Amino acid sequence: MTEPSASSKKKIAGIASLVLWTVGFLLLFVLPPAHPLVWTSDALLLVGFWPLLFVYRAGWTWLIFGVLNAAIGFILLTVSFIAPSDFQAAFDSLPPSQKHLTDGFFATREHLLQMHNCWTWMVIGVISALFGAFRMVRTIVKWCLKKNY
Repeated sequence: MTEPSASSKKKIAGIASLVLWTVGFLLLFVLPPAHPLVWTSDALLLVGFWPLLFVYRAGWTWLIFGVLNAAIGFILLTVSFIAPSDFQAAFDSLPPSQKHLTDGFFATREHLLQMHNCWTWMVIGVISALFGAFRMVRTIVKWCLKKNY
């Protein structure tokens, strides 16, 4: 069996990403907030980048993708531990022209807590970062071995 060409690999990766993103996006409209499976939409949207990252062979892209996703997950986790009353004290000091921001802020906070599971972001981020680190180490080892022989 012949090896597929680079352009066909890119097409397959693009189609796989498109399918994962479409299913993940549609799940946002199907699953209600706080549903036990609401994390699957974020997981599919994030994993949708993996086929494209496989095509682009550099390990650092995986590492950056993973670290940034893990950081977003950590921020989501932090938001869940900050009480709304702590935010309210900060909003009370706003000038009257900016008081309308408080309602939008609390609605956004609730949306983040109900629709975006922090552990999904962190787990996919850590897996991606570890895979990227492995790819980078493998590339460096191969380069060193090639240099020595």
